[in-house]
Amino acid sequence: MNHKLFFLLLGLLFLGCQDDKLGNEDKSKEQPGWTRESRTNFLPGVIRIKLQSGSSEKVRLSSAAGTAQMGISEIDRIAAELGASQIKRVFPPAGKFEARQHAAGLDLWYDIRFNQDVPLTRAAADLSSVAGIDIIEPVRRAVRTGGDRIVPVDAAALAKPAATGTFNDPLLSKQWHYNNNGSIQYSVEGADINLQRAWDVTAGSREVIVAVVDGGIDINHEDLRDNVWRNEDEQEGLDDNDNNGYDGDVYGWNFVHDSPNIVAHAHGTHVAGTIAAVNNNGIGVCGVAGGSGNNDGVRVMSCQIFAPNAQDPDKDDGTQQIPSAIVYGANNGAVISQNSWSYTFDEGVTPTFPRATKEAIDYFITYAGIDETGIQTGPMKGGIVIFSAGNSNRDYLEYPAQYDKVLSVASMAPDFKKAYYSNYADWVDITAPGGSFRYGGKYNDNCAILSTMPDNNYGYMQGTSMACPHVSGVAALIVSEYGVGHPGFTPEDLRKRILNTARDIDAHNPEFAGKLGVGYIDAARPYRPMQGLLPNR
Repeated sequence: MNHKLFFLLLGLLFLGCQDDKLGNEDKSKEQPGWTRESRTNFLPGVIRIKLQSGSSEKVRLSSAAGTAQMGISEIDRIAAELGASQIKRVFPPAGKFEARQHAAGLDLWYDIRFNQDVPLTRAAADLSSVAGIDIIEPVRRAVRTGGDRIVPVDAAALAKPAATGTFNDPLLSKQWHYNNNGSIQYSVEGADINLQRAWDVTAGSREVIVAVVDGGIDINHEDLRDNVWRNEDEQEGLDDNDNNGYDGDVYGWNFVHDSPNIVAHAHGTHVAGTIAAVNNNGIGVCGVAGGSGNNDGVRVMSCQIFAPNAQDPDKDDGTQQIPSAIVYGANNGAVISQNSWSYTFDEGVTPTFPRATKEAIDYFITYAGIDETGIQTGPMKGGIVIFSAGNSNRDYLEYPAQYDKVLSVASMAPDFKKAYYSNYADWVDITAPGGSFRYGGKYNDNCAILSTMPDNNYGYMQGTSMACPHVSGVAALIVSEYGVGHPGFTPEDLRKRILNTARDIDAHNPEFAGKLGVGYIDAARPYRPMQGLLPNR
């Protein structure tokens, strides 16, 4: 069936539909999957389009009689019928990076905002009649994959010296996920990432930047601030001094409020601490790549896509700008993109991967570590994108983690067992500690993952959200050792060193054999000489 005719018919079918579903389950199988999903999976009153190549030159954004217009007559007619209040680029003009975003086709993407009472299917059907539109998709909601429960650390524990380890951080001995000696109840010795031995080689490098696409990092946290990325070419204010398309983005960008003001968020701060809490400073916890106490940890960049809801701090405000948050990292020096979140889908409906997000991920992989002239300036030529596998305890497709170009991470408990909540599938790449609160008659609060929390606090969380930054941290260590000072190190080199050195997880989880990736991550083994990889130094 011609897709334009289909959308026109679909619009008529759903124009008066007030059901909680966007579509009718009994309709033709040719329907796009999203039309059969709950409205709550999508942002209301906004549709995303990609123009055909060559069409962007025709665009002239303006407003007439209170209606947003693009300067393309057919789109303007439909925008008026929909009551469009705003039309804007999904990927904002990027200053010195605009030419390469144009080359990647990112300038062709636009969001059209309209009356929220108008069904998304009607907007899609109406726009399908425009010959110059290549892709039409709704804006899918994202959710974090962990952090629903938080157990704070007793303040008295902060005054105690570390019981073991190279570094003097008082809570290091409670971070079993780094080095597990089996002393915590329900834990098994060795169910960790073998971090102590990795630290004998490297604890990080300032030249490695990890973009944390998540809730806002507490940039003033006592145990994080020294490893928070700062845009040295920018100043606080309304000017875009570094010509990257963002005014005053000193510590990253708040894509929820479209502002340079990063709002501290528990989940994002916890994730950032696992990667880069400052080591050997006599404070709090350690980060996987937090350095040795000599201002040598990797840096974390806040690309904020979640913010605490003002009415209910336990809930999140999200953003439609996730694709641009991913691209921001690539344009501003990050070579690792850390993502502990997933899109929402209805069970029983084959999920569709939002194309704008896919193109953003592809852009990061291609352009991270490379300046606007095409010269490698970062410690890796290209980038790696790492995603949590999700917490539904199911074997099913989940995006973006299922995308074959990203590294997807499942979660294990402190006894090598798959965490009860972790998704498992043949698309999972690797497993890492994500911890577990009490479940099935075992585990306790100490079996979850300990990291930083806003306002100089510390706490435990569980989830594939917590497993994912362990992999991002290990990736940052590997880049610190093999990428810094060695131009030409690539994401494929990094990926091999992570995956080819994993340890057997199937022996501990025979019922999930082949569903937890190649194994569980080992932070120390990537530094051994391996066939097909760069020689060990």
